[in-house]
Amino acid sequence: MAEPAVLHKFNIRDISIKCGHCETYQTLTGFEPGDGFNAYTFECENDRCDPKVTRTLLEVPVVLDIFHQKHPDCGGTGD
Repeated sequence: MAEPAVLHKFNIRDISIKCGHCETYQTLTGFEPGDGFNAYTFECENDRCDPKVTRTLLEVPVVLDIFHQKHPDCGGTGD
């Protein structure tokens, strides 16, 4: 019998998103809760990149999303 998969929690603040255009790190600028997945938006904070072109969207499964569960602005309890 196969062992059950272990789910590891994920905190969005533990990763870095680097722009492929300007080579700078992007900043978390948005959050959108979803049905099963939460979507986070990252953008460059400079005048070289057009957010419509270089914006990064990252989807995280709700069951693994520690940031969403803890951050009050994202519906979490702050615990």
